[in-house]
Amino acid sequence: MDFFPADPPQDESVAVESEPEPWRAPPENEVPALFPLSEVLAVAEDVAIIATGVRVYSTGVEFSIERRMRRGGMSEEEWQLAQMGFHGHHGVGSPGRMRYGLGLSDGQHLVLDRSWGGEQEPRDGSRHVLTMTGGSGGGSDRFHTSEEGLWLWPLPPEGPLELVVQWPDRGVPESRTVIDATSLRALAAEAAPIWP
Repeated sequence: MDFFPADPPQDESVAVESEPEPWRAPPENEVPALFPLSEVLAVAEDVAIIATGVRVYSTGVEFSIERRMRRGGMSEEEWQLAQMGFHGHHGVGSPGRMRYGLGLSDGQHLVLDRSWGGEQEPRDGSRHVLTMTGGSGGGSDRFHTSEEGLWLWPLPPEGPLELVVQWPDRGVPESRTVIDATSLRALAAEAAPIWP
């Protein structure tokens, strides 16, 4: 006699979901080419924002961002509140919220005000889209780190590309770095499929 009941029959007719729309996230079936980027975008009294690299795919680029926060002289309660606020930075309504943006050489300005890119859904590729991808974080009683990705679709036009950040509530004024998008576009040819 078996304690556990038999599993119900599987429905083999259920279709496997297709890959997400290309503007939502990097291709799942590609190994990206890597563009070296290691730049401190901004430093405030207790927060730093760092660009730690760019993954270049055939259809777009993903910027790796790391945010760091130190406790300094904060009380236990202040530190707990600061850690909660550290993750809730993409909300509309607060003028002091954290914001990411990209300035493209063709004049487009893309602003990421939320953790999803709903208001920018182009579906036809007529304009560029900036969305948040993934994210992780953790810390201790004195330090906290968060990592996230910014997905730009499609590939940027050749020329200078500005990566811009601001977070007034944490003392971070509008800060930027310039990246050569021509080099990013050249690397896109090196992205390779994982499976044929």
